[in-house]
Amino acid sequence: MVSLSEAYAIAIGHHRAGRMGEAAGVYRAILDADPRQADALHLLGVLSGQTGRSEEAVSLIAQAIAQDPEAADYHDNLGSLRRGGGDAMRAAAHHARALALEPARAKATFNRGLALGDLGRMGEALGCFRAALRIDPGYGAAALAAGRLLSGGPESGVIRGAAERWLAHALSLAPDSADGWAAVGRARLAAGEADGAVTGYGRAARLRPGDGAALSNLAMATLQASGALPEFPRADRPEASWGEPLARALDLFLAALERGAGEVAEVALFRTAVLTIHRGMLDDARLERIAERARDRLRRAAGDGAAAACIAHGLYRRGRLVTASRLARRYLRGWSEEAIRADPQAVKWRPVDARPVFLEALAGYRPRIAEAGERSMPVPPAAEGGAILLVSVDSGYWRRFGGWFLSHALKEEPGDRVHVHIVNPGAEDRADLDRRCAAQPGRLSWSLERIDLSVHAPGAETTYYACARFFVALDLLERAGAPVFITDIDARCTAPLPPDLRDGAGWDLTIMRDRRARGPFDDIIVSFLGIAPTAAGREFLGLVRAYIGWFFDRGEAAWTLDQAAPYAILHDWMRRGRTPRLREYEFLRLPWFDFPVKGEG
Repeated sequence: MVSLSEAYAIAIGHHRAGRMGEAAGVYRAILDADPRQADALHLLGVLSGQTGRSEEAVSLIAQAIAQDPEAADYHDNLGSLRRGGGDAMRAAAHHARALALEPARAKATFNRGLALGDLGRMGEALGCFRAALRIDPGYGAAALAAGRLLSGGPESGVIRGAAERWLAHALSLAPDSADGWAAVGRARLAAGEADGAVTGYGRAARLRPGDGAALSNLAMATLQASGALPEFPRADRPEASWGEPLARALDLFLAALERGAGEVAEVALFRTAVLTIHRGMLDDARLERIAERARDRLRRAAGDGAAAACIAHGLYRRGRLVTASRLARRYLRGWSEEAIRADPQAVKWRPVDARPVFLEALAGYRPRIAEAGERSMPVPPAAEGGAILLVSVDSGYWRRFGGWFLSHALKEEPGDRVHVHIVNPGAEDRADLDRRCAAQPGRLSWSLERIDLSVHAPGAETTYYACARFFVALDLLERAGAPVFITDIDARCTAPLPPDLRDGAGWDLTIMRDRRARGPFDDIIVSFLGIAPTAAGREFLGLVRAYIGWFFDRGEAAWTLDQAAPYAILHDWMRRGRTPRLREYEFLRLPWFDFPVKGEG
């Protein structure tokens, strides 16, 4: 027959080896023989806590204390269970009782410090950690806890310095502590030192390569250190340097998810992916991996707009724009208008409609928005004179950029003609334009439009200023019989257009293309878009006008509409084998225009 001491030895052996079921069986056998065995109650309670049965653990250890109230380790372990359950106040009291029984107990001192830290009693908590280290100078966990507590507190140079000293001490005691290096990473990130955070989290990830959370933290730090995040810009990280850290962050998020990282990492993956896409820095292979994971994500979280956008972008990259636009419209079908406008990806993708049935119907569509306002042309373009540069603005943009734009556009003599369309101008704007036209007869013309845009969704006004130029361009094309080039008023004309573009010879459409595969709303850049007075040019412009009008008439206009429309029309023509005569130029590489940062002029 096994003695009581032998039974305890067997049970503890199983427990230490991780054979929890066998250990629990022996502990219960001891209690069946003697229900008052406090050690068995305590150890079975510890085991229950380790296997996630917290309520049972608390009950068992409380029974052990009832049998032996002078056992310090019983009170200490019950305190840890209470803290794990969110009751830091009672936890601190249990740890204090343990220390009253055994004042030189380093573990109980450390545990009381943790509970006091949870209660916001920082000074007392730090005192406990110092005391634990006095009792046991090798107690690195106490130094680590002090560093974590300080780095998560109110920011000041003194506190940051103290946190770093505590963390350095923790690492001096345990140089290969993944938790220690992760704490360094978190402290550096909180202090705005993203490069230091990458170092700390990087060491933690190397020490614990199978830990998804460690990889996710490293990805977050890498992302912030890149300078690519709008909320964390860095003068020492120009855009040309962003590609490598963005790719690194995406790979780390993917690896983190493969190793069990949770939803935070998953959400960050898709948001980082769309950021990288819109920067033109995501390669097809990575996008395919991310899009595959996004499909699984949408089955579990149907409202993740970034995940849906990754799938749509993947289809677009493979030339399946029709499928991508169908997916986007089906995905958004159940969303409220407020939800769509609050989601950046939903706003970008909703104006993309490449469905053949929709595009075929545009030929006979008369947009109401095109006739909603009152348009007039106080100074029409001259009957002859070559190409017309068209800008469309509101009063504010005209006053900000108008004189600057014209000083460049009309500098060369002879040169290109300019037409200014202004929406809802003031009397001062009208007088200014009349005066400028009189000073540049035959070179400068202007039109105006009065329209109430308040009935449209917020932001529609700005969208309309960009889109109105397509309506005006069609009118100019008919009036002047000359090519019309849509451009931005914050662009800078550096030279007159060459004769073939000015005369419309041998082409139907001239486009500026961004070949970084950023999306159907960023492929054709309408900061420079030319339409020749040919049958194909007129038809193309009429379809773009109808496309834009359809979205305005249904209250679905958004900022990218002016670029999604020409791309969808041209894509449809190409898909059906219709090839207009195209002149294509690379984004921002025009010999006659450049595009300085807004506000630079």
